[in-house]
Amino acid sequence: MKMKKFVVCLVMMLTLSLTLTACGGGQSDAPSEPKKEVAVFGDTDTEKKTEESVEAETSSEEVVVEPTSEEESVEEPAVEEETTPVAVPTVTGEAPVASEMVMRSLMQTGNNYRLKKAIDKAKSGEEVVIAYIGGSITEGANATPNNKCYAYRSYEYFKETFASGGDNVKFVNAGMSGTPSTIGMIRYDRDVIQKVGEPDILIVEFAVNDGDDPTNGVCYESLVLNALQAENDPAVVLLFAVFKSQWNLQDRLSPIGTYYDLPMVSIKDAVVPALKDGELTEAEFFSDVYHPTNAGHQLMADCLNYMFDVVNYEEASEKDITIPAVPKIGNAFVGVKMVDSKTSDSNVTITPGCFTGTDNAVGGFQHSKDKTFPNNWLKTSTATGDSFKMELTCKNLVMLYKSSNNQNYGKAEVYVDGEKVATLNGYAASGWNNPLLKILFNKKESAKHTIEIKMAEDSEGKAFTIMGFGYTE
Repeated sequence: MKMKKFVVCLVMMLTLSLTLTACGGGQSDAPSEPKKEVAVFGDTDTEKKTEESVEAETSSEEVVVEPTSEEESVEEPAVEEETTPVAVPTVTGEAPVASEMVMRSLMQTGNNYRLKKAIDKAKSGEEVVIAYIGGSITEGANATPNNKCYAYRSYEYFKETFASGGDNVKFVNAGMSGTPSTIGMIRYDRDVIQKVGEPDILIVEFAVNDGDDPTNGVCYESLVLNALQAENDPAVVLLFAVFKSQWNLQDRLSPIGTYYDLPMVSIKDAVVPALKDGELTEAEFFSDVYHPTNAGHQLMADCLNYMFDVVNYEEASEKDITIPAVPKIGNAFVGVKMVDSKTSDSNVTITPGCFTGTDNAVGGFQHSKDKTFPNNWLKTSTATGDSFKMELTCKNLVMLYKSSNNQNYGKAEVYVDGEKVATLNGYAASGWNNPLLKILFNKKESAKHTIEIKMAEDSEGKAFTIMGFGYTE
């Protein structure tokens, strides 16, 4: 009987033990969690998380369960990398991302050899100069304050992105209100090179100022070539702004960029489709019929910044551009030189006659205290005497003069080698002391010429201001 009870108890204990084992009454080391992919600036950082094993505290002895079969691995759902829909500093190696509107603005990066070189210089701490030349949009019209203009904002982005905010990146704004590339090419040396030397990057913006260009793009191409052919091989970027009327001249000017394989950015391509589909309103981008709002200037900067990012991300072109011997439109003004009352040029002899005054009522730059053409020749309304005479050897000659709404200003006659070629009116009801231009002649061969400027017979008691000249030898 006792033996029978002992057997029953033993069977009951074994049954209880097997029951506890089957129910997992003991805990084992938990298997390691599969590795997890974490996106960091486009790179993949493998992070493996492992839970520590938890020991079970029980009143009975620890029971270790040995698996009877090989455990199957459990796959977690794939973790998608997140992207931020803004232009990103691609020094991290991530492809640049921007809105569709901004991405539309990039017409081409072209041959990026020079621009990549400038970006690499900025990254290494070397001095890099970014210069902007154009009309009133580049000068910063209606940007409040002026450092909210697109030029300064894109310069700041370049500096922060590629030079970590370092002071090795320099900025020059050579925008001048109401002026085309004809005047831009004449003052390029004075307003850019004489201030900081040859730039590493030049942004050219004249697509809404060259409507009255008498050369139909020859002066624009000459300006581009003057920059491209500098000894330091600067990068030249063509920027095409747009008016509220949705007009610009990029159809005329962009073939120059294509011909020389230059980076080109079109604000028209970005903005016009957005205006048509309601993504952007005119009031958001335009402050008037010509100029952007602060938000519009920021959008223009975003378009340039995206171009910088894309070029930085791209593989470098294997070699520099090759400048063809034959221009796309014309190169008649390559090597143009500026002449004003302070110029010392052995090729030029000037006898000012009654044009001995200096006109201080000329326009100024919005981004500095400088006057546009301070070294001028003024014939006052009371001055009498001889005419203005100049002798020089050249192929072509451009004259700059002041337009004023002051009725004291009158007309001047211009003679080349004794022949009257123009009568220029210094008075205009719409004048605002801005420079106007006249191409006096443009010949294929260089020759010695005599220029004479005198007041018209009905304007002898009037004033007239000669702002300067531009010529090529």
